[in-house]
Amino acid sequence: MTERKPLIIVAVVSMLMTTILYAGGMFYISGFLPPPSPGLSQLEVVGFYQQNHTAIIAGLTMAFVGTGFMLPLCVIGSVFMAEVEEGFPYFSVMQALSALATVIFTALPNFIWMTAAFRVDRSPELITMLHDLGWIMWATPSWGFAFQLICVAVVGLKDKRPKPFISRWMSYLALWVAVGVAPTPLVPFFIEAGPFAWNGLFTFWVAFFSPIFWIALLFVVIANDIRAGQQETVTGSI
Repeated sequence: MTERKPLIIVAVVSMLMTTILYAGGMFYISGFLPPPSPGLSQLEVVGFYQQNHTAIIAGLTMAFVGTGFMLPLCVIGSVFMAEVEEGFPYFSVMQALSALATVIFTALPNFIWMTAAFRVDRSPELITMLHDLGWIMWATPSWGFAFQLICVAVVGLKDKRPKPFISRWMSYLALWVAVGVAPTPLVPFFIEAGPFAWNGLFTFWVAFFSPIFWIALLFVVIANDIRAGQQETVTGSI
């Protein structure tokens, strides 16, 4: 079995760096929280990029770096999942490939928005097109993360070891979160507003923050596992 503690430490650091760099850069510095309404006029969209030119480029650069820290966490998850599967680790490989898709479609919109902010003297039509393309690309392809959660849940429920890599209740919660992100392909059909627009209740607030809630719980569970392991080591040495 793979030695867990070093990998868990790397996973925790990866999780923290992703949260600090991505969330801080995209939402706090760039001002993309809440996302601008898809119903904004061309002049309003252009004004947003003109008034926040430097902050958008700086924040999205920071967010792009943060997306890179997602990969170590996902790879380590696949390593632990592979310990459970017998034969070829199909779900572990699928989780890793889905994670790569998630990272790509999370990172690419940053370049598109930065391009919109790079030359704010472009025609309003071009800036608005880049703005829309970035948000549709960012909000729509949730299937990557949904597949990740489904793979984790399936392997977690199959893990019958005394110390499974993830708790059963976390596996069931992962399935519910996967259901919660399912409506995001509806984003392109809502060009004004509504619960399925890219800033809507289901396709942003639920689809984005429910995975964050699940990951935060995972962080707590991992921290408790590390602390429990240290206590067992101390107790065993007395």
